Amino acid sequence: MVLDDFFRRPFVKVTLLLLACISCPDVSIAATPKTTLQSFVTKHCSACHDSDAKEAGLDLVGLAGADPSSEGLSAWKQVREAILQQRMPPKGEERPEENEIARFQAAILEHASQLPADRYASLRRLNRREYENTVRDLLGIDASLVDLLPEDGSVQGFDNVADGLSISSVLMEQYLEAANHAFDSVIRRIEPLPVETRHVRLLDVNDNQESVKKKKGGVIEVDGALVKFTPGWPPARVDPVHPIEDGVYRCRVAVWPIDPSDRTLAVAVYVGSLFGTESRRFIGIFDVTGSAEQPRIIEFTSPIEEGHSIHVLPRIWPEHITYRDKHEPRPGVAIAWAETTGPLDQDFPSLAQQRLFGDVDSISLVPAETVWMRHRKGVQRHVVDSSQPRQDAERILHDLIPRAFRRPVSDEEMQPFVQLTLDRLEAGRTFEQAVRSGVTAVLCAPQFLLLNQPPVAAGPSARQTCQQYNLASRMSYFLWSTMPDDRLLKLAAANRLIDPEVRNAEVDRMLKDPRSQHFVQNFTGQWLRLREIEDTTPDTKLYPEFDPLLQEAMVQETTRFFRHVLDENLSVQQFVDSDFTFLNERLARHYGLSLKDNPALRGHENYEKVALPKTSVRGGVLAQASLLKVTANGTTTSPVTRGLWVLDGLLGQVMPPPPPGIPAVEPDIRGATTIREQMRLHSGNQSCAKCHQWIDPPGFALEEFDAIGGHRDFYRSIGEGEKISGPKLSYLKGPPVISSVSLPSEQTVDGFQNFRAMLALNPQRIATSLAAKLFVYGTGRPVTLADQGTIEALVTQSKAEPYGLKSLVKSVVNSPGFVDP
Repeated sequence: MVLDDFFRRPFVKVTLLLLACISCPDVSIAATPKTTLQSFVTKHCSACHDSDAKEAGLDLVGLAGADPSSEGLSAWKQVREAILQQRMPPKGEERPEENEIARFQAAILEHASQLPADRYASLRRLNRREYENTVRDLLGIDASLVDLLPEDGSVQGFDNVADGLSISSVLMEQYLEAANHAFDSVIRRIEPLPVETRHVRLLDVNDNQESVKKKKGGVIEVDGALVKFTPGWPPARVDPVHPIEDGVYRCRVAVWPIDPSDRTLAVAVYVGSLFGTESRRFIGIFDVTGSAEQPRIIEFTSPIEEGHSIHVLPRIWPEHITYRDKHEPRPGVAIAWAETTGPLDQDFPSLAQQRLFGDVDSISLVPAETVWMRHRKGVQRHVVDSSQPRQDAERILHDLIPRAFRRPVSDEEMQPFVQLTLDRLEAGRTFEQAVRSGVTAVLCAPQFLLLNQPPVAAGPSARQTCQQYNLASRMSYFLWSTMPDDRLLKLAAANRLIDPEVRNAEVDRMLKDPRSQHFVQNFTGQWLRLREIEDTTPDTKLYPEFDPLLQEAMVQETTRFFRHVLDENLSVQQFVDSDFTFLNERLARHYGLSLKDNPALRGHENYEKVALPKTSVRGGVLAQASLLKVTANGTTTSPVTRGLWVLDGLLGQVMPPPPPGIPAVEPDIRGATTIREQMRLHSGNQSCAKCHQWIDPPGFALEEFDAIGGHRDFYRSIGEGEKISGPKLSYLKGPPVISSVSLPSEQTVDGFQNFRAMLALNPQRIATSLAAKLFVYGTGRPVTLADQGTIEALVTQSKAEPYGLKSLVKSVVNSPGFVDP
């Protein structure tokens, strides 16, 4: 009954009627858009929004009589959203008939679509992740460049949108620094040592012996192994296996569990510097199994720098508290030995150098100076030299530039970069220094940094060629976040990307490529805010069960869920409500799922697709712990933050900012009042109530979940409240959670599951919202009101699938805004 009431709401009926007016050929607008707008405004809006009154700064009478413009679109967008959200006309004023509203909304869209086609211009630079990926693939290196560049601006939720990617002199200096670092990564300066295996028993290391002797961090010795109980310091030292020079190494670590009880113990493994704030490379989570006689051998291969270490951090959950859990021994991880084998990359010169400089007889590595190394004597540092420097310099740049610019390049366009290099040679620079100047100039050139460039020559042929290569780049940066591969460029050269069937086939191919994981990570990282997962640390008193193992599982669940929906072309409705998810043991226990019913979930290392019970509160991204954590502040939950995400992230309903001077609501963690009571006072303000009638229902429905995604029926308190029977806890039982919500139609929906079911009944709206976000991410420009017809068309094209995620991606790639910007 509640769901039927939902579809009787004026807002829903207007939306459905509007969609019908747009998509059905039998429904048309008799008058022109301008006359329809003028008629509606004169009848319903002129009293408050003419040139004299101009309430909210809007002169709709003048706007209705004007021709389409970029400035006018912004105003019409406000008008359209205010009517759809029933903020206008104000309460107490007579509301127009719904058919009349639908015609007015359709006229707004048709009016907006008459804006000149140059609105599609989307010239933009690479963001810092795209820059790193592109340089890596262009030069064949494994260098971290992201941290050398500043954070990119975000527009409509994404950091690859032209309006947020400005260029300044300071930024160009940072690009130059990154380009120089990339060039250095190409050349292997020191001839690698022969492959060697370096092995150590941890208890043969003096620091570890000292830690055991003094019980630093509680470490002990068991059966000849060092046993760690916590992920903190002191670290397990494996100094004798540290690489003594940069390279790729195969690493092995022997571990086994100590007194695990019914737990599955795990370790997180990193490689990187032993001390300092330098970031470390995360290798993965590994289950700790086996015994002293047959330990688990963790094996992986990774680039490691000279002197860097392997870090093995125990992940033990449930955490053992020695003063509390006296009924069982303390669980720990025994680390018996570690070893490294390498360097495995024995190429000298490196493969990256051969790729950039060419594998030709005229190019050689020559000793430049003797360098001191603690573990080697008489080591020579090498530089690249040439017996025919001018010819080789020209050849190198003529080979690099077309690949870097991702299109054919004329000799005339190459000449400035070639001449720069030759001028350096004439000035007495070495061959390598001169080539460095040319290569770094290419990596900082507009033709490299910018996407969607205009043709470099006049004429239809040049425009068509430019369109094809731009399209190849748009597809690759959309789905791979890096440069197009040879196949895409060959299709562009053959003028075949103009064919929608070819583009669809390429989307299928590209999504099967490992590089498509960049799309999954970058899109979910921003749409579902996974990049913010580490921004808050849950309060240890309110959420003592939170640990890094859970946080890692949160992210894995969501990215694997998105990947599955994409690969299987499942309906975007799955993001609202699904009967499956991806779990490991840690997350399954957090969600209260029985391991007896799901024995495959035993362990933290692997994730399984799990069928959820029909009565489960889980299913869809709204009930996933990752989204629930990033929409909380680590201590409390906010119905406003979560409600705004649901409106924008799932429903495509962007709310205006709050009026100035309105303070934020600070939830009471002492347990004296509930957030609902505080919000009732806050939204009692008439100017607040207009938006909160939309924000509060999804926000309060999600109050069933705490700040780390646990399902709850009461708030936790560290002040007032009842003691909870059972093991001693650091929090009290606070006020009960009430998740029933009142819709703007004044209908009541009882609880999160009913609210979620209501949302799932309108997959078209979910598809429209997600299509707009894919369009922004794919085209690199913000969606305007003029694009609304395009967005609706994307949804219509995917309806037969029905509303499959991959189908939506293909619809974006085939849309006019993507193909003909």
